[in-house]
Amino acid sequence: MKQDLAAVLDARIQDAIELRRAIHARPELAFQEFNTTRLLRQALNGLDGVEFLKNPLETGLIVRVNGTKPGPSTLVRADIDALAMPEDSGLSFASQNQGICHACGHDIHAAVGVLLIWALCACRDRLSGQVTVVFQPAEEQASGAKALMANGLAQLVGPLDQILGFHTAPDLEAGRIRLISGPANASTDLVHIAVKGPGGHGAHPYRCTDPVTVAAYLICQLQTIISRENPAVEPAVLTFGQIAGGTAPNVIPTCVQMHGTLRAFYEEGRHKMWDAIRRIADGCCQSMRAQAEVTIEEGVPVMVNDPAICQKLADCAGRLLGEQGVFWKDLPSPGSDDFSCYLSMAPGAMFGIGTANDDPRSRYGIHNPQNLFDEASIRTGTAVCAAFLLGD
Repeated sequence: MKQDLAAVLDARIQDAIELRRAIHARPELAFQEFNTTRLLRQALNGLDGVEFLKNPLETGLIVRVNGTKPGPSTLVRADIDALAMPEDSGLSFASQNQGICHACGHDIHAAVGVLLIWALCACRDRLSGQVTVVFQPAEEQASGAKALMANGLAQLVGPLDQILGFHTAPDLEAGRIRLISGPANASTDLVHIAVKGPGGHGAHPYRCTDPVTVAAYLICQLQTIISRENPAVEPAVLTFGQIAGGTAPNVIPTCVQMHGTLRAFYEEGRHKMWDAIRRIADGCCQSMRAQAEVTIEEGVPVMVNDPAICQKLADCAGRLLGEQGVFWKDLPSPGSDDFSCYLSMAPGAMFGIGTANDDPRSRYGIHNPQNLFDEASIRTGTAVCAAFLLGD
């Protein structure tokens, strides 16, 4: 049974690599992945057992492979969008779209999704149940999964038993996968605070309210939420990456805008911190004769990997890749991924696919314009998913 799958992967891996390179050369931003969608559809048209479900969004694909036997219903997510940043990899198939590149490996994800469908179709006599592969747009904005869910994805795909996801891992050698059981990735929410006051002349701050000083004070006070209000055993991160206000050195402005992100690993603590941000912002600003307008933009929830699914993935990968092929990670990542949105429909897990090799540039990390992804990861990721779904 394993040899059958291996033979299929060997026969189609070069096609998957060429598809990856075509997608890599023409990267597209969130909700603009029209050419990527076209390439994916071309690669899957005419396959026996493949059903294209009606996608409620303009980009991306929802593709179902029906098995020949009854069994579980599985959703597999493969994200396809690129980043708004230039590429500096030196690859012969580097981005031809200025200021856009696949520095997060979503082109690898797309190729894994297509190769997986090819493999499942070739082994359909051994596939029980049905597999729905969602080629999802707009992961980098953390909005694609939410858009699909808001537009009826759950009704479209029907009841699910399990969900799989995968992501490139430049800190892990190609030919290996990484797993973490339980909380794996943080939630993320956007925090917007406008600090307002009557402003005035830079020489006379006593005659007005200075929102610049208030904002500086407030940024420090908000960090006490992490150190004094959030349990130390439930990590959280509050970062303000953007602050703007003022037009001239000698003018005290009337408003300073602060924009940041809140990340957490436990939903109860996450919502308590929302309340604390509002309370501290209001109290701090009032004490300094300013006003705070706080908007918290709910992002994606905590990603919690199902232990049983993780173990099954580990067992499959161990048989395929050997004992050294599976790396269990102890600590979750404060990074976020909207794959977590799907887990409201069924238990699931995301695993990391090693993309590093002897070239130091392969370990630079995601979102780095010079990073190189080892294309052997396409076969590894596909093999693990296919073995899981076929029961190999």
